[in-house]
Amino acid sequence: MEVYWILPLLLLLGPSDANTCVEYSVSKTPNSTVHVGYLYQTLVLGTLTECASHCVRGAKCKALAYTSTKQCKLFTKSFEDDPTLDIPETGTYYVSRSSIPTGIAGKCSGHTCGENDLCIEKDTGYQCVPVYGGERCSGPPSVANAVVNFADPDSFPWGTGDTVHFNCSTTPGTPGPQVMTCMDIGVWSFSFTC
Repeated sequence: MEVYWILPLLLLLGPSDANTCVEYSVSKTPNSTVHVGYLYQTLVLGTLTECASHCVRGAKCKALAYTSTKQCKLFTKSFEDDPTLDIPETGTYYVSRSSIPTGIAGKCSGHTCGENDLCIEKDTGYQCVPVYGGERCSGPPSVANAVVNFADPDSFPWGTGDTVHFNCSTTPGTPGPQVMTCMDIGVWSFSFTC
C-alpha cells in the first residue's frame, strides 16, 4: 500500500476560514478495486480528493475506486471486510474509507446521517439528504441544447443517487455543473438550463 499526499486543499468552511489550506494524506492501493457486486454508485469527479470527500459524506460508503478516466466508484464493502474482494484493475486506485481523513468532508465531518443519506454542506452546518434507496430511474430526459457528457451504460437502470453529466451545446448554461441525479422516487432531479 502506498501513501500519497493530496496537495493542499482549499476548504471553504466559512468567511473566516476561506483561505485555510489543509493537507490530507490518503493511503491508496494502485491497480486494484473491489468486486463489482458491492458497487452502489459511479460518479464522474475531477479528482481523487472529490471522490474521497463524497465517500465520507455518506454512511453507506466503505471503500472507493478512482479510475484513470475520473470515475469514482463507491462500494458497500472493503478489503478490511473481506480480503478476497480485491480485484486487479489497471489504472485504478483503491481507497478504504478508514484511511480517509474525516476532515476532508468539511462541515460534514462527523455527520450523523443515516445509511441511505448523503451529507450536504450548508452555511450553518450540514443537512442529511436521502439519496441511496428507493426506486430506479429509466433513461434521463433530454434537455434543450444539452448533450450527455457521460452516462455509464452499466448503471442502467440508474439507482438512487446516480448522476448523469451534460454539456451545453450552444449557449452558456446555468453556472455550476450540469448534472441530473436519480432520486429515490424514480425520477430525475436537475436545475440547470442551457
